[in-house]
Amino acid sequence: MAELRINSQAFFHNLKLLANHVGSKEKVAVVLKDNAYGHGLLEMALLCKEAGIASAFVKNEAEAIRIAPYFESVTALYGDVESKSPANVWVALHSLEQIRRIPKGRSVELKVDTGMNRNGIMEEELFVALEAIRAQGLILCGVMAHNGYGDELGSEFFSQQRRFEGVRARVEEYAREHGLPRPRFHALSSSGALRSRNIQDDLVRFGIAIYGYLCAHPLVVSEIGLRPVLSLWARRITTKSLPKGARIGYGGKSELEEEAKKVSTYDVGYGDGFYRLNEHHKLLTAQGERILPRVSMDCLSVVGEREEVCLMEDASELARLFDTIPYEVLTRFSPFLKRVVI
Repeated sequence: MAELRINSQAFFHNLKLLANHVGSKEKVAVVLKDNAYGHGLLEMALLCKEAGIASAFVKNEAEAIRIAPYFESVTALYGDVESKSPANVWVALHSLEQIRRIPKGRSVELKVDTGMNRNGIMEEELFVALEAIRAQGLILCGVMAHNGYGDELGSEFFSQQRRFEGVRARVEEYAREHGLPRPRFHALSSSGALRSRNIQDDLVRFGIAIYGYLCAHPLVVSEIGLRPVLSLWARRITTKSLPKGARIGYGGKSELEEEAKKVSTYDVGYGDGFYRLNEHHKLLTAQGERILPRVSMDCLSVVGEREEVCLMEDASELARLFDTIPYEVLTRFSPFLKRVVI
């Protein structure tokens, strides 16, 4: 049976590197949205608990409820939460309308748009939003932004950070004036944090970096020794001895150029989230054997006869082949693929 193997030691190694960079493990928050970037929500939550991580961020309430027992707080980045959700499930607020929908007494984090022009309230709405949160009887636990320029060269990264510093100052003043606890502040993701040397935020939301990747321009963030956590393994279905000229798979796009080759099929295809390699792609297994096009929905062919093959141990190679990023490669994997922590 095909499986995704989750390397726990690589994960702990990455966490240690990131904690050392930001100054302490207490400042590390993990982003486990979208099934933990394809790695498995529960599997990664349990590893985070073992590592002593207190805060997590997920896509929605459904994901948050599943892992709430393992963290002090889990923030749902999108959607609302119901009054019956566990108290440590927090919700990110993106608009004045959403504030009015959240049940009284819920813990919330206010998202402020500092220039990405995507989600969050506008800076000029900040006072109105703070007043609405207080009037609604919500508990403001955090104020957040998302600096969308952490991967890029140029000055926009720094201007967004300055804007968030202004937001922080205004919120802190509001909290003092109204006798409210100071909320936590955070705006940096993986690349943004790793390019920064003096991080003022209370925590950093580490996503792709905990899984072993960075997608930043090399002049922005240098390699720090992160290790990929996930690898994809497939089991052999059958093996055939095929003559020279034998054509394999849909359309016969793979044709053997040598005599008496052993060709095996394995139980992974594009239905599992692996890419549909065709005659224009060339990809080898981790053991160096060629994956033959075309990849089918539920299986693929490899020159060789191993009982199992590693189809991917570094998502960067597939990302380059399909002109995308490791995020997409990882999050494509089907939730029905077995995840095994090693």
